[in-house]
Amino acid sequence: MKEKIFNLFVFSNLDMISQVGAVYHEIDGTDKEKISFLQSRVQSDFDNVELFDLPLNIITSFKGLTKNSIDYMTYRDLCHKGQNLVIFEKVFEKYHASESPLVVITPVKNGKIKIDGVENINEFSQEFPEKLEIDKQDDWLIGYLDKNGLHLDKLINDDFFEAIRLLYNNSHYVSAMKLLMICIDTMAYLEFGNTKGNFQNWISTYSKIIDLNITANELWEFRNSILHMTNLDSHKVSQGKEKRLLFYVSHPETNYQTQGDEGKYFKFIDLINCIGLAISNWAETYNQERIKFETFVKRYDRILSDKRMTYINYRK
Repeated sequence: MKEKIFNLFVFSNLDMISQVGAVYHEIDGTDKEKISFLQSRVQSDFDNVELFDLPLNIITSFKGLTKNSIDYMTYRDLCHKGQNLVIFEKVFEKYHASESPLVVITPVKNGKIKIDGVENINEFSQEFPEKLEIDKQDDWLIGYLDKNGLHLDKLINDDFFEAIRLLYNNSHYVSAMKLLMICIDTMAYLEFGNTKGNFQNWISTYSKIIDLNITANELWEFRNSILHMTNLDSHKVSQGKEKRLLFYVSHPETNYQTQGDEGKYFKFIDLINCIGLAISNWAETYNQERIKFETFVKRYDRILSDKRMTYINYRK
């Protein structure tokens, strides 16, 4: 029995999708044969594609403007949820598609077909929402860059230290310490890239960790054990090659011994203050050495943040 099947195309320019394309065929055979047929026709169908605007109920809000479009990453999110056919609603209406049409979808970026691999998605949702609103957060640079330069310390505070303080003030000390170590990991990556020893290099370059009677290598071993095993015994500590670090929380005017049989002790809040000062030292270099700015921006664009989430709202 013949069935209408579709070669569908997603057109994105500068990562925004405002149009899709389609070519349909009526053939019979197994699903596997139909998919193979569509895949064999991708290039020829692309040359004869019919273009469609996105449904008017798909709205993206960004920088105070609303557009009848969707960004490519949000489209990929819809793919993973099996809901990406919503952008082809006009196609299916025009060609009277079945409730579960067999389709092959091909991305087209800046006018050229771009296929990185083949992805099988078994189920699609044909329940088109009354309205699909995408709330894109503003470019992260907007709030942190002005005529005086990049306020990198405020950026790190908003993306990391705010959550660290929240955990610390609610007595979730181990979780707060883990996030502090991850924060240092991130800053080391931003400064030195994914290179061996970047954590210790960042600590040695920008902090005065020695004032806490701690070395960069000792903090690195502490970081490894608390992040990977939630204990204080990294391999080098267990082998006696580095001192064990132990943290404590106390009244601001109370200090405990700095070293004992178990290892070295330090006050948690002292480490937080030490890293906070190091961030300020590090941030200042970006305003003094503008050549570093481009690399930083490229790397930070890939950093995940609670404040830069995209929200998709469905209205039935």
